[in-house]
Amino acid sequence: MPKVKMPRSTPALDMTPMVDLAFLLVTFFMLTSSFRAPEPVILDPPSSTTEVQIPKQVFLIMIDKEGRAFVEITNPVVKTTVLKQMMKEFKSPGMTAEDIKQFGGVGPVGLRVAEIPQFMELESTERTSYEMRGVPYDTAAAKIKNCELYQWAYFTKIEAHNDYKRREEEARLRNMEFDKSNYIQFAIKAASDAKYDRIQDIINVLREAKVKEFQMITGLESAPE
Repeated sequence: MPKVKMPRSTPALDMTPMVDLAFLLVTFFMLTSSFRAPEPVILDPPSSTTEVQIPKQVFLIMIDKEGRAFVEITNPVVKTTVLKQMMKEFKSPGMTAEDIKQFGGVGPVGLRVAEIPQFMELESTERTSYEMRGVPYDTAAAKIKNCELYQWAYFTKIEAHNDYKRREEEARLRNMEFDKSNYIQFAIKAASDAKYDRIQDIINVLREAKVKEFQMITGLESAPE
C-alpha cells in the first residue's frame, strides 16, 4: 500500500497582534510623555564627584557668568500659585487663567514680574528668542526683602509646604502610601565662570528667606582612583 504524502505548507506567522501592540505602545508614550522646556541660558557648572541626585521637586536658581538669575520651580502647582502671589505683591498686570496654567510648564524664567504677562502672550516659538535680563535681586540690607528673587524664594517656601500638606492629607484620605521625602528643595546652579560675589549674593537672599538648606548643582566627573 503506497504511503500517503501529506501536503507541505509554508509556516506563516500572523504579525497583526505584534503591530497592534507596537502602535499601542507608541500611542501610550506620545500621550504620557512631556517635552522638556528649553532653558533660557546654557550653563557649564563646575564638576564634582558627588553621587547625590537632583531632587524630584526643586526651586532652582541658575546664575550665568554675567550674574543674571533665572528661577525654575519644578512643581507646576506650586509654580502657578507662587506666580499669583508675586503678581499681587508687585501689582503686575493681570493674566488669563490659561496663561497662568501654561506658565507652570515654561521652564526657567529670568524676568521681572511685570514682564511675565507680555512674555506669556507670545507664541511658544517666540519665547525661545525672548531676551531675559534675569530676576532682579538686591542684597543691600534695607532692600533685600523687597527684591523679586527674595519674594520668589519666600513664597515658594510657604506654598511648597502647603502643597506638601495637601498631598499628605489626600494620601491619608485615600489610604495610600505617601512619599515623605518628596518635599521641594532649594538649589543653586552656577556657571563655572560666574563671579563668586554674585553667588554669595544669591546665598544671602536664600538665608534672608529663612531657607536653611540648599544644594549646589554641579557636573559629574569620575571619582579619583
